[in-house]
Amino acid sequence: MSKTDPSAQYRREARGAVVSRALQAVGGARSRDASDAGESFRPSASQIAIGSLLAVLIFAYPFFFDWLITRVGVRLGAMALLGYAAAFAAARMQMGLPFKLWSLSNAGVVAVVAATGWSGDVRYIHLVPAIIYLMLARLFWDSLSAPVTIIEHVARFIVPFAPEFIRSYCRKSTIAWSVFFVFNAAVIAWLALSGRDEAWRDYTGWQMFAIVGGICLVDFLIRKWWFRYYFHDHWFDRIWSRVFPAEATPMGRQCLEYIRQKRQELGLPPP
Repeated sequence: MSKTDPSAQYRREARGAVVSRALQAVGGARSRDASDAGESFRPSASQIAIGSLLAVLIFAYPFFFDWLITRVGVRLGAMALLGYAAAFAAARMQMGLPFKLWSLSNAGVVAVVAATGWSGDVRYIHLVPAIIYLMLARLFWDSLSAPVTIIEHVARFIVPFAPEFIRSYCRKSTIAWSVFFVFNAAVIAWLALSGRDEAWRDYTGWQMFAIVGGICLVDFLIRKWWFRYYFHDHWFDRIWSRVFPAEATPMGRQCLEYIRQKRQELGLPPP
């Protein structure tokens, strides 16, 4: 008799469906209902391209652009950035993404590139990360009008068995991240326009990684404390559940009952 975990295939399919819906949300496609977790995941080449280009633009820009302008100068560096933006736009067109969804960010990038090319002043091109964070803020905020927010997409990828009652928490978390991105954009714009280049490099580089990592860690601990969701017998859950037992709170008991039902449905032993 096979000893394969009967939940493994479900987890793969659920995670694939979540990634597919998240990529469609980034690409501007209409979000589908959260109940279609059993569908297969086959991302297109254009979906992979737009996701990869956006990730590189968000995380690598401060490091890459500083390296670039020390070799080719500010004006040629700005032109190279414009070429990257054109590749990003081509990937969106391949997906059939309407330009109106991204017109403000497009106009912002073109404006700062034009200002940099005309003046040779690096302060303008340093506004690009601010534009990116505003774009992310809008993306997160717009997902609030869909049945499933971006944060819930992420949560369901990490925990495919997550119950429906996480939705309220995910919506509040999506709002919080939207506000954080706007705040980030304001700080970056201030550092850029005030000419504080070293502070700009630090904030958009290692400091941002530290801040985002710290926020994610705090959010993880808060979620663990609030939901007390212990579906799998991981070492962290065993330790955490001794300090914060699920039976001690109404939400924990609700999660425990859901886990019992889901594990029975999947043919797994009770928790």
